[in-house]
Amino acid sequence: MIADEGYRIERASPKMSCADFWKDMKTKDFQFIGDEKLAYTIAQGEIKAFKAIKPDVVLHGFWPTAGIAAKCTHAPVEIAYMPLPFAKGPFSTFLMKDLPDFIKATAYLPDSLRKKIMSLVPKKLKLKSPWVRQQTLCAAAKKLGTQNINDIFDMMKADLTVVNDLPAFYEGNDIPGGFTVTGPLFAQPKEDMPVPGEINELFNCGAGKIKIFCTLGSSGRRRNLLEAVAALRMLSKNEYCAVVLCPPSVCGLEEARDMIFRYDNIFITDKFVPAAKVNSMADVVVCHGGQGTVQTAVYSGTPLVGFAVQPEQQINLEHISERGAGIRLPSKKWEADKIADAVETVAHDASYRKNMEELRRMLMHTDGQKNSAQAIWKFIGARFA
Repeated sequence: MIADEGYRIERASPKMSCADFWKDMKTKDFQFIGDEKLAYTIAQGEIKAFKAIKPDVVLHGFWPTAGIAAKCTHAPVEIAYMPLPFAKGPFSTFLMKDLPDFIKATAYLPDSLRKKIMSLVPKKLKLKSPWVRQQTLCAAAKKLGTQNINDIFDMMKADLTVVNDLPAFYEGNDIPGGFTVTGPLFAQPKEDMPVPGEINELFNCGAGKIKIFCTLGSSGRRRNLLEAVAALRMLSKNEYCAVVLCPPSVCGLEEARDMIFRYDNIFITDKFVPAAKVNSMADVVVCHGGQGTVQTAVYSGTPLVGFAVQPEQQINLEHISERGAGIRLPSKKWEADKIADAVETVAHDASYRKNMEELRRMLMHTDGQKNSAQAIWKFIGARFA
């Protein structure tokens, strides 16, 4: 698509397998890139590409090495598009309302108690989280010659940050200068992309059956996917049917299918499907908290049950659960019986769909694509006037 529009592609080194994010990035201990040498190599590869291109403007998403490379090469203008107003102020005050899922000691406490504890955590302590500090990336940045990058916020700081989320989620909160909330930005459904026949057949048979779409994305883990499949097996075959996406980077298709060989009400595939269309056919979405996945569910008006694998996803799901449009299970509670209970709650309580429909109306009245483009072009125009 990029080449068809006439743009040049400059490939950065090192080449990744792109089959398994966790293995490619050696992610561990809350470090986005778990190995300092790898972090240095990736950032160095982007710096080399930037020097070849000599860009007037660097535009990047939530990709820390791009932020490091832009600062190392002194890019004239740096613009980021982010799922949240990702800065120290918002993160330490109104974004994180619940304790992070990775704190094992508090994972099984009641939600209300977890949030009460979080409200008492000092701001400075929140900003010392290992996820915020990203030590391997900071060490790589310093080795590359930047001395003012001390955490993930420094890496992602840009001249302009476009926040691709519903403005309603931030009403009454202070958004820092340099940030603008422009509305959702996700893959729109395409009319020429058909829904696979197996999905049509399953979701259109059995009048009155509750339809579930399970899509955990590439950031989910094998255990997460298999727990979701086990949960779907617990639900009544006469009342429910389900479609499960099984990305090869997460779990082998045969292993997942072996769990359902007697269950003709569950279809598992590792093929690409038009997510927005399948979402709209479902009554409940079982998912992780990636913003694209969550916004696709909102676009379809389909309530959800989800879990997070990182703080950003936790915040995305909290926005939905606070509005009564879904249930967020802490990742340590992502267990088959709890997933099944949550699915049944969302499926049988009409308020979840009603509340998600309200969010859908907000989304449909907010043109995130147009607003984002206009904000970016306006900023560039003013900077180079």
